[in-house]
Amino acid sequence: MRIRSNQIDTELKKKLLPIYFVTGDEPLILQEVLDSIRKQCKLAGYDERKILDVDRKFDWNFINEDANCLSLFADKTLTDLRLGKFKPGVPGGKALQHYCNNLPEDKILIISANKVDASTLKSKWCSTIDKTGAIIQVWPITLEEMPRWIAQRASKLKISLNNEAISLLSERLEGNLLAAQQELEKLKLLFPDKTIDEEDVLESVSDSSKYDVFNLCDACLKGDAKLSIKILNNLRLEGLEVTLALWALSKEVRLLLNLNQAVQKGLPLQSIFKQQRVIQKRQANLSQAANRLPEKVLRQLLDLCKKTDNLMKGVEKGLSPWDVLNDIAILLSGSKLT
Repeated sequence: MRIRSNQIDTELKKKLLPIYFVTGDEPLILQEVLDSIRKQCKLAGYDERKILDVDRKFDWNFINEDANCLSLFADKTLTDLRLGKFKPGVPGGKALQHYCNNLPEDKILIISANKVDASTLKSKWCSTIDKTGAIIQVWPITLEEMPRWIAQRASKLKISLNNEAISLLSERLEGNLLAAQQELEKLKLLFPDKTIDEEDVLESVSDSSKYDVFNLCDACLKGDAKLSIKILNNLRLEGLEVTLALWALSKEVRLLLNLNQAVQKGLPLQSIFKQQRVIQKRQANLSQAANRLPEKVLRQLLDLCKKTDNLMKGVEKGLSPWDVLNDIAILLSGSKLT
């Protein structure tokens, strides 16, 4: 059966299934779904837990051999099979099919993986899991869904946010739910027993460190290349993950390209700002940057963002991703590369 990620708690209360396959590219929700399944298994007496990390040398025969072994420590066993970026292939697919067709008693198997493609979901082993257990696909939260997601998370944390604060968090943290969750937890500590407004959110961001990725984006939009490079270098020295810096800069580039195209067509920028939920305080800098940067440069920036991503993944070699981010910050500020 297919279960939506937001339905998992309800379904788990009905009954536990012998096998779960959880896949997706949103780390926070993926982890929460897995934690919910593990918690319910623990409550049901599955006290022993085995963790299996799949790599190229993984022996798929172990899955079924282990399923037929009696546990020395507990009557019920939970097996946590972590595929990550790997696919089972033919040997793994056959092993999982055999497991589903010969389900062991008092054992539950959880399979977790990065986002899989449509062909994988149509494979025989996935179809077998669909019939005997559950497949949970975790989808990213869109920009339109972000305000509601933040409001719901705030409610769970017993935080009161006004609409301006929700809009600001949504616009600044769109596409990064882990950062959004961390920001909400920080706001709860900083502003207890009050309705949090836009100024509180801005104060929280500025208090987190001397510089952050939002300061970096603001400096780029203002055309201050010197400050942009200073902030980027500080973030690198402070141990910021390169993925977060790329996420923040690429997000601004895509937004500027949309604004630039609107300018060329003579369309009002306010319509784009409303659609993208851009707060009032950022609109002036974005408008100036959209008028300052030609479409050719913005598309060059998108290519550099793609290059940074390839370097991070090892698809390309020879440069540090931070060096390319340095070029992105310079160009985004309106300066030329030397």
